[in-house]
Amino acid sequence: MSNKVFANALEISCKAASGKTMCAFPDVCFTPPQTPATPPGVPLPYPNTGFSSDTTDGSTTVKISGQQVMLKNKSYFKTSSGDEAGCAPKKGLVTSTNKGKIYFSRWSMDVMVEGENVVRHLDITTHNHRSYPGNESIPWPHLESMAPGAAKAACEKEVNREKAACKDFKKQGTKNVCASAGMNIGIKKQRARGANWNKMSVDAIKGKEAADKCLRARKCRLVPYNAQKDGVKGCCPSQTPDHVIPKSSFYEASVSKGKKLPGWKKYKMSAAPCMCAEGPSNTEGSHGLRHASHKFMGRKVGAGTTQSFAKELNLCLKSVQKVFKSSNCSNKCLKAQLNEGHKDMCSKDLKDAEVKHSPSGSDAASEAALNPLKALGTKTSR
Repeated sequence: MSNKVFANALEISCKAASGKTMCAFPDVCFTPPQTPATPPGVPLPYPNTGFSSDTTDGSTTVKISGQQVMLKNKSYFKTSSGDEAGCAPKKGLVTSTNKGKIYFSRWSMDVMVEGENVVRHLDITTHNHRSYPGNESIPWPHLESMAPGAAKAACEKEVNREKAACKDFKKQGTKNVCASAGMNIGIKKQRARGANWNKMSVDAIKGKEAADKCLRARKCRLVPYNAQKDGVKGCCPSQTPDHVIPKSSFYEASVSKGKKLPGWKKYKMSAAPCMCAEGPSNTEGSHGLRHASHKFMGRKVGAGTTQSFAKELNLCLKSVQKVFKSSNCSNKCLKAQLNEGHKDMCSKDLKDAEVKHSPSGSDAASEAALNPLKALGTKTSR
C-alpha cells in the first residue's frame, strides 16, 4: 500500500509499504554444476530483488501505518531474491552468500526519525550483503512513490467528478464524448454551416445530458494549446483552447511582434494551459464570453498595465468562474494548474513574476454594467 508519508516529495520506505528494489544487477554467484573445469561452480550474474516489507531493525517509537521506518545505516531488508540458483558452496563471488541483506547507500539529508536519516523512493541500494561491500554493489534505486504534484493534489475532487461523469466515454469507456455532444465537427465546417456560436455555447447539446456532464467536468482539466483535439487529451473539434491567461500578457507589445516580457523568454503559447471553450476565436461563443468577462473585470486595471502574475491570474479566474460557473471548477484547482503550467516558462519564481494585463473580446459585452454575458443574449455557458 502507499502510506502517503513523504520526505522531500519522496515516499518514505517502511515495513508497511509496498516498495521494491527490482532486478539489481549483476549479483554474481557460483552456480552448479561443479565440474573439474569449474570446481566452485559456474559464476553467473543474477538480477536481485528486495521488498520494503522485509524491513528489519527500523524505528521503534515512530511508526508509519503501525510499522517500523527504514533508517540510515541501521535498517536493512533482511533478505533478497533472484539468486537462489547460485547455490554452489561458494555462493556469492564477494560475500559467499545468496539471498543476502539489502542496504541503502543514500537517504534524505534533512528529514530524520529517531535521530537517523530516513530512506525514500529512488534512494539507492546494494544487494546480497553478508559483509561490506555487497555481492551486488552497483547502486540500484528503490521504488516507492512520488508525492502528488500540487495540481494533482489540488484537483482531487475535480478528477473524481470527471471520472464519474465520463465513465462511459473514452478513455474509460468506448463512446466518443465529442460525437455524443455534437461537438465533433471542425471549426471550418461549423463556419461554413453558419454556426451560431453563442447559442452553441448554451444548448447545442441539449438532450444529451451525459455528454454534457462529461464535457463540463473536463473543462476543469486545463490542456496545452496544441493538445490533440479528441475530447480526451484536448478539446473537441468544435471547441477551441482558450489561454486562461492571455498569451499576449507575456509579450511587450503584441504576439505578432514577438518580443517577450523580461523573465518570460521560455514562454510557449503552444504549451501554455488552456480551457476548452466553444467558438472559433476570442470574440465568439463561450470563448468570446470569457474574454469579454475578463475585459470587463479588468476595466479598472487598464490595458497594457504591468502587474504581478498572481494578480492577473486571479483576475482571469474571476472571468472563468463567471462564464463557466456550471462546470464547478474550484479556484484552488485552476490556480494550481496555471501555476504548474507556467512555472517552467519563467526564469523567476512566479511570486516575483510580472505580466501585462491584455484584455480582448467584445466591447459591447465588456461594457455591460454587471453582467457581461447579458449583452450577447445568452444566459450561461456550458
